[in-house]
Order: sequence, then C-alpha cells, then structure tokens
Amino acid sequence: MSLTIEEITDREQWNNFLQAQPRGHLLQSYEWGELNKYLGGRIYRLGALQEGEMIGAMLLTVNPVPLPVKIPGVELKWLYSVRGPTVTSPDSPALPALIQHAHLIARKERAVVLRIEPNIADDDPNQQEWINAYQRLGFRNNAIAVHGRRSWVLDIRPPAEELLAKFKMTWRQNVRSAARKGVVIREATTDADFDAYYELMKITSERDAFFIHDKAYHKEILRHFASKGDAVLFLAEHEGEAIAAKMLIRFGDWCWDMFGASSNHKRNLKPTYLLQYHCIQWAQSKGCTHFDFRTIPEILEPGEEMWGVYEYKKGFGGFSRLNIPTQDFVYRPAIYTLWTTLVEWKRARRARERRKVELERAASGQLQTKRPEKTSPAAAQNGAKSAQNPAEKQIAGSKKKPPVEQQKKAEKSA
Repeated sequence: MSLTIEEITDREQWNNFLQAQPRGHLLQSYEWGELNKYLGGRIYRLGALQEGEMIGAMLLTVNPVPLPVKIPGVELKWLYSVRGPTVTSPDSPALPALIQHAHLIARKERAVVLRIEPNIADDDPNQQEWINAYQRLGFRNNAIAVHGRRSWVLDIRPPAEELLAKFKMTWRQNVRSAARKGVVIREATTDADFDAYYELMKITSERDAFFIHDKAYHKEILRHFASKGDAVLFLAEHEGEAIAAKMLIRFGDWCWDMFGASSNHKRNLKPTYLLQYHCIQWAQSKGCTHFDFRTIPEILEPGEEMWGVYEYKKGFGGFSRLNIPTQDFVYRPAIYTLWTTLVEWKRARRARERRKVELERAASGQLQTKRPEKTSPAAAQNGAKSAQNPAEKQIAGSKKKPPVEQQKKAEKSA
C-alpha cells in the first residue's frame, strides 16, 4: 500500500486524527501550530497518508540556534516536535516516513539537530518499544528536556464528589472554606474580565519570576480555542474583586491547566483551591477523562525547582506521568556539542544558585515543603511557558524573552 507524506492544511483532518489517538496532544494540535506562527515562527504540519487515510502526524517548528557567537552569513536552525510525532504504534510505517521527510526539511533549513519529544510516558505498556524504534532510526537520548518531562495528571472519570473526597484533608477544607467566606467562581465574558485576568498574570509573574507573553497572545489563544467551546477563562472573586484566575484548554478527552494567577492579598481566603475544584468540574462537563495539571519537577526530591508547586498539585489526588527522554537526531556534531556544552554549563550554574536559595530558605524556616498549602499554584504554569518557548527552556531554563522575540529585537537593532 502506498504511503505519502504531505503538508496538511485541513484543520479538521489534522485534529480529528490526533484526537482519535491515545498519544495525541494539545501541543500538536492545528491551533497550536497557528499560535507558533502568530509568534513569528515557522512550522511544518506533516501528515502520513496511506490510501488517502491519515496514519501519522508531526508538527515541526523551526527555531534559531542560540549560539553565544554569531557566525557571519550563517543562520543555523534546529527542528523541534513537542509531544510529537503521533503514530499508531512503534512499528507503524508512518514513523520512518515522517522522520525521513523531516531530514529533507533539515537539509533545507541548515538544521543542527532534529529534536522530538513524543507523548509517550511511563503509563504506556510499550514505552521501551517506542524508545527502541527511535534508536533504530538514529536518534540519541538527550538528558535535558525542552518541554518538562514530568507532569501531574488526575483521572476525572469518577464523580466530582468522589474526587473531592480524595483530596488531602487540608485541600478539602480550603475548598469549602473559600466557598463559606464568599469566594465566587465565574466565567470571564467581557473585556474587563480579561483585563482582570491579565493583571493577575502580571502580578503572579513578578512574584514567582516566570515569563508571560503579552496580552494580545493570550487573547489569541482564546480566539483559537474558546470559539469552539474548548477553552475557558475563570475568575475567582471576593466582594466583586478578582483575586485568582485560570485558563483551561480541552483537546480530545484531556483538559490542560494552561495558565493560573492569584493576587498578593486575600490569600487567606484560599481562592485557588475552590477555583481548581471548579476547573476539574468544567473538564468533566466537557466529557474529559483526564485533567493535566502540567509540569512538576523531573526529579521528585525536596529542594528541586517547582517542588512547592508539586506539593500543591499532589494535594488534589492523581499521579505522576514521566515522558521518555528527549530524542535528538544530530546533523552537525561540532555545533551540537558546543551548544549542548553551553546548555549544561548554564543549567549547572542555575542549579547551584537555586540550591543556595533553598538552603537559605531552610535556614530561616521558610522551605516551601513545610507549608505546601501556602504555595502559589500560579508558578505551576512554568510548563505552559516552556511549551510556548521551547528554545527558551533549552537555554538552561532562562526566564528571559523567548527566541522569537530576541530575534525580532536583534533585527530592530541591526
């Protein structure tokens, strides 16, 4: 049977295939490709078709290599597929065909590496077979992930009351206490509501030191997903004042907790706990089977970055889900080695700085793990940040502007 690789431009064809696959993911969706283009990036939507039927998909983004020294007249790129490619099985003929086509694109783009992070985790019974399939195609493991490897997931098929009963006791108490104290959860519907959401995002970004895109980009996300009822923005209010917010996106039968924010005051009301429970109920109303809280530390040990976030998410019940290591197909070994060495050095330096901060907190009795119920859930959206800015995370988790914006700034100053 003939198999061809084509660039897919039909939104329904693309999304219908992904949503029918157990390993389909939001970050491979047609809409996510459009969001990458909105940020100024270039993408390829590669579909594997057999007798006209789609049996594989891979969304590829093209990114500039962030080398410390520019090579005159040379602009090197790297190709990236976050949570892709998506094929039906490790022995599917679509897998080598998609990779072979990606090699052709890499040659045209002068790519240093093809980097993929398929949606294959430790809950997949064929995990090792998948890894073996990629190794046979010439890929190597990369210990440093672009998009966070580990996430926290909750199976939301049981009734909401049953899920609530499985929350940690303090979490249940905080949900009920917030409701008793007058915290109200409602859907954002007006421009003023959206402004309140984004103001909370800015406050949280400053407090927890993570990057956020501008307001226009957040509106663009809602434009793509909310029009079909697949995204929602919730506000937690007290006496008419917005004190917490969440943006959710549904794709297939999974719901992702995309962005969260909270104010610096009225935190004693515990609005984020009631808001989180409401978000889970919304996902259930949309027919979702799983709720993805998104990134938690890859190494589950106290003192790791985002440990407090992990403690917060864990209180709602659920399980840890660890994806297979990043897979790299290297085209230019010398440049690849220089780049990875730089990344590892920056990563180690940041780890030392983080450890110093944690030790100082421990010495003053402020280590987050001692008071998980007071951890800000908004920092949990670091995973969302990584998904939007893969190259930013690759440069040792830098919290500066993402590569597209850096490139635009460089172009303006040139």
